[in-house]
Amino acid sequence: MYLQPEDPRLTAYVLGELGPEEAAAVEQAMAAAPPLQVEVAKIRQAREFLTEHLTPSQEKLLPAQRDTVRRSANTKKTRPLVSLPERLQVWIIPAAAAAVLAVATTILFLTPGEKITAVAQVAPTPKIKPTPPPKPATPTAPPASPAYSRRGPSAAAEFPILELPLEIVKPSLAALAQSIRSEGKLPARESIHHQEILNSFTFRLHGTAAIARSAASQWHPDSRESGMSAHVATLTTELIACPWKPSSTLLLISLRGGMQDGQEVAVQAAFHPDPANVFRYHLLGSTGTTAKSPEHSATRLAKKSVVTLAIEIEPSRPGTELGSLVWSADGTVAPEIHLIHRPDAAPSDDARLAALVCTYSQWLSGEHPGVIDAELVAALAREITSPSLAPDRFDFLQLLEKSLRL
Repeated sequence: MYLQPEDPRLTAYVLGELGPEEAAAVEQAMAAAPPLQVEVAKIRQAREFLTEHLTPSQEKLLPAQRDTVRRSANTKKTRPLVSLPERLQVWIIPAAAAAVLAVATTILFLTPGEKITAVAQVAPTPKIKPTPPPKPATPTAPPASPAYSRRGPSAAAEFPILELPLEIVKPSLAALAQSIRSEGKLPARESIHHQEILNSFTFRLHGTAAIARSAASQWHPDSRESGMSAHVATLTTELIACPWKPSSTLLLISLRGGMQDGQEVAVQAAFHPDPANVFRYHLLGSTGTTAKSPEHSATRLAKKSVVTLAIEIEPSRPGTELGSLVWSADGTVAPEIHLIHRPDAAPSDDARLAALVCTYSQWLSGEHPGVIDAELVAALAREITSPSLAPDRFDFLQLLEKSLRL
């Protein structure tokens, strides 16, 4: 392994984020390169300094802040916001201190590039038997939610394409609220569906957007009053620092159907990480197989329907080019979105809410133990509090706060 002193994998090595094989490769590279040894020593010294001097304070929420939160929900009757216990009082985590706390744990799961090979067999000719009379239909219970499939990171060099699961999930917080508010306990970890929680909100991302237009060649902007719309789908993205791993980037993707009545469009989309700059990536919360296959089918996207996804991207070196999103609508190629991370860009309020939801759902499912804890979740929740908070989001913060006390 060839490493430069500014390679982020040195920091990941000091923080214990690398696997055994990667850590051994870094140690072998350090043994042959004194500059790398000096850099690692500096990183360790910085970690010790941050651990000693950047311990989070125990500040309480000011009365004026609490009144602001209550006033923001004056359009909906809700119970008063319950203050967090002292052990969970929120502090804003500085990026440097968060990097010290981010000890990544990697679990080996099925990666999206694995293929299943079917063996064709010639079936014997069946004997013709008399058709029995049909049995009377019996009532069946409604189908249960699909089992949640937890997935670990995928190496960008090994899996350069991730076909995105665009299935419209049923957004609902009912089961979560029932367990927390009525039963007074956290739901079972295996019952947590990231996409179901994430898609309970509609996000207006402020990153790059692309519009898929209909193939009707006669459409023209001057004919927009005729009732025909060329917009059949819109893909919007935003990149934000990953809350539970500051060295990574969280890619938020929102796909929205067109506005025309009766319109339905078949959409396909794939994430193409840049192997030169991306070490690995992780699709959060998939309820179906996302394995790459030539038979990848399109998703039927109805009018105004929205599906939101989140991908954690871990860079391999400093850089802004993270890859691209390639997509199509009704078989027509739509404008490609190039993912360029600008660390100095301020995230939108909706992106911060989406990052909170992703962090909270992973805390509920027990992922990243020792990294995502109640204090981190509470800190992110406090950051999105504002006078313009919508009632449904205020209600979600109340639900989150109650769950942190269980």
